[in-house]
Amino acid sequence: MIADFVGKLLADDKFPLGLGGEHLVSWPIIQEVYKKYPDMALIHIDAHADLREQYEGEPLSHSTPIRKACHLIGAPNVYSLGIRSGMREEFQFAKESGMHMHKFEVVEPLKQILPTLAGRPVYITIDIDVLDPSAAPGTGTAEAGGITSKELLEAIHLIARSDLQVIGADIVEVAPAYDPTEQTQIAASKFVREILLGWVK
Repeated sequence: MIADFVGKLLADDKFPLGLGGEHLVSWPIIQEVYKKYPDMALIHIDAHADLREQYEGEPLSHSTPIRKACHLIGAPNVYSLGIRSGMREEFQFAKESGMHMHKFEVVEPLKQILPTLAGRPVYITIDIDVLDPSAAPGTGTAEAGGITSKELLEAIHLIARSDLQVIGADIVEVAPAYDPTEQTQIAASKFVREILLGWVK
């Protein structure tokens, strides 16, 4: 259903912006975007590597979309930032496959990456748990040691000022039921606003 809907958006030259929910929702969007932009790259901002082949026997899981994307578009076209959690096998795959993984940091590696992707179509997926739990407790798999809302906003603005051709994006793993303070939802809505203002040309 997601793929069919996104396919129609792309056919009308619209900008798909996914909101979730489990990170698996990114996978059908990436598949559809790839059909239109086979030379695309992927920027993945997240606490977790999401490079598993399966999770508890399930290949369609929030732990698998980036591994699937590596197989689809080629691992050297995948850039993961802010990573601070994963299995040994995931980090081994990242090292051996040629994908680009940057641990803990987002803004500084992004400054190095953006010039190398100038002019290319790029899809960007943001997992809210890249933020420290103190800034975004409303998520399914919170991980200590994350970045601040200010740093993620800086990253969004860096991308907006770059020469990337951003072809779509998503913000996932926002779980309002887990955050009665609403700070996670407030942060996510701010990021959505800045993405729409800065990335949609």
